[in-house]
Amino acid sequence: MKISNRMRVVGAMTPVAAVIAQPVRAQDSIPERESWPTDGWESTDPQSQGMPADLVVEIDARVAAETPLLSGLLVVRGGDLIVERYYNGFEANQTLAVWSVAKSVTTIGVGIAFREGLLTSLDQTIGELIPDRIPAGVDPRVESVTLEHLLTSTSGWEWDGRINFRRHNESDDLDLMLSRPMVCDPGECFEYDNTNSNLLSYIIGVQSGLTMAEYLQPRLFDPLGIAQPEWLTTEYGVNRGAGGLDMTISDMAKLGYLFLNGGAWDGQRIVDEEWVTASTTEHASGTSSTSGVNIADAAYGYQWWIKELSGYSSFLGIGYGGQTVYVVPDLDLVVATGVVGTDVSEPENQQPVSQIIEGLIVPAAIGD
Repeated sequence: MKISNRMRVVGAMTPVAAVIAQPVRAQDSIPERESWPTDGWESTDPQSQGMPADLVVEIDARVAAETPLLSGLLVVRGGDLIVERYYNGFEANQTLAVWSVAKSVTTIGVGIAFREGLLTSLDQTIGELIPDRIPAGVDPRVESVTLEHLLTSTSGWEWDGRINFRRHNESDDLDLMLSRPMVCDPGECFEYDNTNSNLLSYIIGVQSGLTMAEYLQPRLFDPLGIAQPEWLTTEYGVNRGAGGLDMTISDMAKLGYLFLNGGAWDGQRIVDEEWVTASTTEHASGTSSTSGVNIADAAYGYQWWIKELSGYSSFLGIGYGGQTVYVVPDLDLVVATGVVGTDVSEPENQQPVSQIIEGLIVPAAIGD
């Protein structure tokens, strides 16, 4: 796999990290909205946001036919909640495991750590940041794995998503993670490897003295009106950066809305706009160098997937089994979905929500 040229630019671009580590700047770039969903979304009908009046009917029909296990689907347009549907007895205030959407949350945490100066450069290595954590006798290239390699899932360890995700608990074992064979030089091969996100969470823990959940509560969750979430804590005392996080579907939509608004929320800068741009810019192909599989049919940024939909750029947080956050900035559109009870041992129960979002909701927002 050939790394995108943009990765080379951003990787060498310590300016991105340098800008992120600056103190709080003037807030003139913060977008103005009539309301913010901190205490709940303003609800309206699809027509008021230029969407078809029968959109809900069409969505319900598609869900029944294509995603019968879906728990909920929210559509936010222009800052208003225009579709809020729950199925199979699921309710709005219930949480569910967001699976790999947690990776996108972890990246927000990394961006905040840059903003606060806990991290200073995308080129910082594991050897610099967690030298005491590296087991003896590992591949010498391990020490040279950088934050950017972890963010872009190009660290180089052996990983095959077709089987490894079914043994995801293994990726909580730091000794095992760091001791695995390396099949590529860091930066040369993409593998959608949980190790990367788990190490990012561990690094935040080392730098801050807090779990990712504790670090993000006053910096992200409280400002967005997200109640303290449950987040699996590993034997190393850190939250699993690649998963283990429970949220409501509305909370998932808020995360997408934060990035839709360039990292700002109700007059407050949560994460730098430069970090949002870097996170949602293509840095790797998203195609596994081991299997040739691209699970999202998309490119990869910093723990967000990047995709063009009907000619519009979008970025996605995607979790196993139907947990998704779609953001299409030029359409002022966020879509979030969730499925309760997804199980990695039952891949046949995954719900193909992308077909409904990409084939119905996005075209409806365009006016097709």
